[in-house]
Amino acid sequence: MSYFGKRLRLGRLTPGAHRTGLIVPIDHGLTLGPVPGLESISTCHRWITHPAVTGVIAHKGVIERLGNLELLENIAVVVHVNGMSGLSPRPDDKERLTSVESAVRLGADAVSIQINFDGENDAQNLIALGELVDEAQKLAIPVLTMVYDKVACEDPGVAMARLRHLMRICVELGSDAIKVGAPEPPEHLAELLHGVVEHTPVFVAGGARCEDERVLELARVARHWGARGLCMGRNVFQRKDPGPLLTAVARVLATQACGSTGSPTVVGEDSKTEARERRVQHDAATM
Repeated sequence: MSYFGKRLRLGRLTPGAHRTGLIVPIDHGLTLGPVPGLESISTCHRWITHPAVTGVIAHKGVIERLGNLELLENIAVVVHVNGMSGLSPRPDDKERLTSVESAVRLGADAVSIQINFDGENDAQNLIALGELVDEAQKLAIPVLTMVYDKVACEDPGVAMARLRHLMRICVELGSDAIKVGAPEPPEHLAELLHGVVEHTPVFVAGGARCEDERVLELARVARHWGARGLCMGRNVFQRKDPGPLLTAVARVLATQACGSTGSPTVVGEDSKTEARERRVQHDAATM
């Protein structure tokens, strides 16, 4: 029963025949203040009712206000449970700010947590995610984990191995879905998503605001390699008229994934074998 309830709620993020979704995170205000496009919560009406938007991620106070404005009628609600002000000397050390039970009372279909690994807070992040998953499991609420690697790596191979490791941590601790930033270039999603999308929905972050074609190319590559969709904030709420882009992204996400079941060819100068060797060397160096 618990499994069915969680699956039902998670499915609201990815409705339709292809089980894909476009989630708009608007949790930026706690960290950065009233960023452009989110100066007033009421401005969300410009995009939140667009049929391409399948879910919204926000802190509890914003969710409540969106509900009062009757803007959450037909989309999945994800309550973000942790955060830290950008005014803090350690903004990557996110603290729990609400409970799963409180999120459920707000009508949450899922909860989300952001874990930023800066090389010094690994233990804190593991404990936070593990405890949230256990708490959410009792109420059959899915957990979407936003994972970011804040450790600077000059070697792209080491950076890829680290991020794949962090994604595996999310899986090992029971995350029901993962949000991850796209590598540069986005074609490297082939390697990043391999072995994960077969069993765990992955949403690729939209990143900083950019031109429409770049967003659409990201959507095409992400979908090709099996991502369930995009988790795109600034490229939605910072546009004066996001409707045409949202429609175009939804059309891309409605295509069938092509590369999620086979072994990808690593894009770039490195071969698949060389990429595997990099991961092995990284694992050995960190044991």
